[in-house]
Amino acid sequence: MLEVEDIALRRPGFALSAGGLRLAIGERLTVVGPSGGGKSTLLRALVGLEPRAQVRGLRWQGTDLSNAAPHRRPFGWLPQDLGLWPHMTALGHVAFARTRGRGAVPEPGDHAVLAQVGLAARATALPAELSGGERQRLAFARVIAMKPAWAVLDEPFSQLDPVMATQLADQFRDLALHHGLGLIQVCHRLHQPAGDELFWAIEAGTLTQAGRWHDFRAHPATPWISRFVALH
Repeated sequence: MLEVEDIALRRPGFALSAGGLRLAIGERLTVVGPSGGGKSTLLRALVGLEPRAQVRGLRWQGTDLSNAAPHRRPFGWLPQDLGLWPHMTALGHVAFARTRGRGAVPEPGDHAVLAQVGLAARATALPAELSGGERQRLAFARVIAMKPAWAVLDEPFSQLDPVMATQLADQFRDLALHHGLGLIQVCHRLHQPAGDELFWAIEAGTLTQAGRWHDFRAHPATPWISRFVALH
């Protein structure tokens, strides 16, 4: 079980407050909300990349990790800009992620990870030599190689066309399920959400609604949520 009692952050002109999270192993949480509302800040605080954030009661399998360094938390981070290293090949990315930076000597399993995301033939390519979709696949392969309990995705498909974004989102979901990863993701475009999927809505730094998709549809808590569910 992943639990978070409270995440809070204050900076000039902005405040964030959200909490009460409980996710079972392998479950998925999708965070939605208007642009600038604090969704990315929330994810960065969760994974330990917002030094000014106060995270209380972050527990994984009963162990409190509220003050743990990012590499000690059970998350694989995939930011909007993907964070790929321009000097490193696709295979090098996977090997480096697998060893958590302790080395980059490839092993047979690294080739297998690339094959799972459709990059078997691109092992020696640098990020600049990959297409946009291929870079997305490589970034997710790096997450898989880390073997985290949770993949945390900050809207990684925002720069892709809707068709490609939907295809990759479905593939990443299936790969996460195959590897037993939970998913915590920010998303603006939803593809046929199931009624029992868990969602958070963040507006102006505040958690305005938390619950299953069928609850959002039946009882939207704010005008923005009403407009959002009407589009899906």
